[in-house]
Amino acid sequence: MSRKSTVQAAIQATPFLLSGLSVAILAVFVPTAFAAEKKLETVYVSATRSETAQMPVATQIKVISAEDIRVGGAKLLSEVLRTQAGIQLTDSDGSGARNVTASMRGLSGANNVLVLVDGRKLNNPSLSAPALNTVSLKDVERIEIVQGSAGVLYGDQAVGGVINIITHRAVAGEVDGSISATSGTDNLEDYTASVRQGFENGLSYSLSAQKRNADNYRDNNQSAYENVLGNLRYDFAKGFVFVEGQTIDDELNLAGELLEDDYLFDPRAASSPNNYANQYTDLARIGGGIDLGEHWQLLAEFASRDEDTESYYGAGSPTLGNMQVDNLTPRIVGTIPTRKGDAIVTFGYDQTDAEYKVLDWGTDIEQAIDAFYAQIVYPLTPALSVTTGVRTSSVEDTNHATNTYHEDDLSLGELGLNYQLDNNWRLFGRYADGFRFANANENGLVLPGVDFLEVQTSESYEVGAAWASDRAYSSYSFYHMILNDEITFDAIAYANINLPDTERQGFQFDGGLTLSNEISLTANYTYTDAEVTSGTFKGKDVPYVSEHTVNLGMVFRPLDVLTVVLDTTYMGSRYLSGDENNIYAKVEPTQLFNVNVIWQIKQLEISGRIKNITNERYSGLQGYSSWQAAKYYYPQPERNYEASITYRF
Repeated sequence: MSRKSTVQAAIQATPFLLSGLSVAILAVFVPTAFAAEKKLETVYVSATRSETAQMPVATQIKVISAEDIRVGGAKLLSEVLRTQAGIQLTDSDGSGARNVTASMRGLSGANNVLVLVDGRKLNNPSLSAPALNTVSLKDVERIEIVQGSAGVLYGDQAVGGVINIITHRAVAGEVDGSISATSGTDNLEDYTASVRQGFENGLSYSLSAQKRNADNYRDNNQSAYENVLGNLRYDFAKGFVFVEGQTIDDELNLAGELLEDDYLFDPRAASSPNNYANQYTDLARIGGGIDLGEHWQLLAEFASRDEDTESYYGAGSPTLGNMQVDNLTPRIVGTIPTRKGDAIVTFGYDQTDAEYKVLDWGTDIEQAIDAFYAQIVYPLTPALSVTTGVRTSSVEDTNHATNTYHEDDLSLGELGLNYQLDNNWRLFGRYADGFRFANANENGLVLPGVDFLEVQTSESYEVGAAWASDRAYSSYSFYHMILNDEITFDAIAYANINLPDTERQGFQFDGGLTLSNEISLTANYTYTDAEVTSGTFKGKDVPYVSEHTVNLGMVFRPLDVLTVVLDTTYMGSRYLSGDENNIYAKVEPTQLFNVNVIWQIKQLEISGRIKNITNERYSGLQGYSSWQAAKYYYPQPERNYEASITYRF
């Protein structure tokens, strides 16, 4: 099977794109685009790792505001991400937080998408999913999603994209906060409280807490979660400093996978009635910024995450583990005035030191990553800007259990062009390198004769167009990605390996339209073609990647005090996880419908939400186990309900 070009892939997708629904979507957005006149300016932190950038860059960045989250009714970060273009989720425990992984550009696994909170990495030096359980939506001001590789600016693991979560900050002279309570199906109870205050002298603070308990959908899947976060900040004439602390107690029972007969008989059943995995996490962050003259600023943060785990998997005594991750991220950001506009320059250094120990499993590994990087967004003309950058990165792995040591390094670059066609339209294209180093778990389970896996690298090409006005937006992009030494798990050899070559390519559309003060619409469509292009599985599709995903939403405000939100998510068929040979029947397509209703009475808000209205039976992860010679499932909730009351001040 030959590799299709990106254009050919788009043509192949045309029958789906030109379905009645898609034609209707495009018929709404495209004519509106040509009729609009006003372009909105947006500041993207994720574009340059600073809040100073106001110049469009050669990539797609989607911003999800706190208001978007509130109106949609989501209570978990995974519920927000599920409806976004280009993102596919897997959930292997049913809690919606702990073991949820995001796939972008058809890249599966826990370490191909970088997840950040205020610049702090949530990704782990293991196969554990990024620590989404450390994020409470009440603390989120906005979420920025960078599509495609961001290896130069963000480094290791930013292969498929970056999800950057920005938290609320107090405003000088203001005090605000909220208290909320939620109850729902399967004995869900969720309580949150937050307060932020800024003083005129520059001092500000924020405090928040959350307690969430639920039995969840399946037997032996109870969760108990507590999260407390505090931030103290001082702004002065030439800069700012801050200190932040967070503690999380996350206890979760594990229902385990169900084989096919058991799944069909009772999807709520647990295959592991006594298993559990508890996490106790302490987080600390300190940093600040200082002006270095009129156009330059030094920014720096140090973050430390200390995570203790206690788990039980049905035999022997509980297993104890510890993970320590420290990040240091100083950088200098500035502008250089030119006759065509301001150039934005970023110089930085990233250091990550990680230790991962589970002595009962023989795991005792350290990993140290150092990197220097530079990026410039330079205006060639008032309408045309170029983005270019380089990064050099090195890694040192020490396996104390086997007394082995490994080091490696690489350099990478990016080049992009952004052209502002008029007040509304912009065109962009870019080339970007990406990479990720193998983590502790992956290096701990390799083929005989292999001590450490090779670095996974990628080359990405992308072209697209974006349009924005005060009432609507849309973006369109085609991409092509080539991966070398992709790190994956070989279910037949039961070891982590480097694949020779794989490729991903696809098309993405994302749009929104405000029809009136009462009605607004959103829509996105993603086509993903992921294929192995060499080695044993040459010509086969990458398992558990849907070719087609669609998300549609409508916000209806018939009254000033009443908001109704309808949304639906379609996930197309895909091969079972672990089915590298593509020999088993595909997973059936899934379509989920949700509705959220909000009644606002001054500062009091009452809301009700129904998820999975049509009672769809589906799994968060569905695969084939070669050693069991059977299909397995991680069932997700059928129709379920939530009701909330919130007071804001």
